Amino acid sequence: MKRTALLCSLTALVAVLALETRGAAPVEVSGVLVVEDLVAEIQEKAGKLETAVKDEASLKRAIEFDTLATDAGTLACLAQALVEHKDGKKSGMSAAALRDAAIALGETEDLKEAQDGVAAIKAAIAGKGGDAEAEHAWDELVDMHRLMLEMELRQVKLRRSISRPRRLKNDSSHAAVLIVLALAMEADNYGLESDDLKGWQKWARQYREEAIGLTKAMKADDAETAKKLFEKSDVSCEACHKQFRD
Repeated sequence: MKRTALLCSLTALVAVLALETRGAAPVEVSGVLVVEDLVAEIQEKAGKLETAVKDEASLKRAIEFDTLATDAGTLACLAQALVEHKDGKKSGMSAAALRDAAIALGETEDLKEAQDGVAAIKAAIAGKGGDAEAEHAWDELVDMHRLMLEMELRQVKLRRSISRPRRLKNDSSHAAVLIVLALAMEADNYGLESDDLKGWQKWARQYREEAIGLTKAMKADDAETAKKLFEKSDVSCEACHKQFRD
């Protein structure tokens, strides 16, 4: 009887741990992000996706250069962050429906489906997306290849901004996106062995903390601190790539 009870307790514990890993973000989203940044980046990505599906030629380019799936996956991450943010509803967006529409858009190669997907995204941004489940696994929002493409793009934009620090406040949203992507990165650890898992989580968490500090420094127009934190994040990227890509 005692053994049965112990096994039941262990099974319940495993289930809880699995839910925590595959449910909400690794940290409380409201403590590391502000809604305004999420909304601004969501609108920016939606605009890019609308342009990408304007016609067959545009869609073909977006698929060929992998920008459609990358932008849609990033949008899904931003939307899920908005779902989990305590002030997310104040945005007026149907964030869960937005997430689902973005995921679906990233998987299509048909023009009509893509245009319908963008229409669903625009409807969700306007708060008309209908019902959708709030909970969603963070490791199923964007694949790792596209996540890394977006991270590299944001790093390039931040490097340019910090080298000519005239628009630090305006460009701080690039660092905020890196916070969101670092959450997805930490969650996407399926199949890693114990030592690799610890290393993966270490780099994801370290990168996230550096992105949080960088966002704050840029918003404060503190060029010196921003430069130091950006350089640290660059080092973290290289060290992580050395361990897991090389």
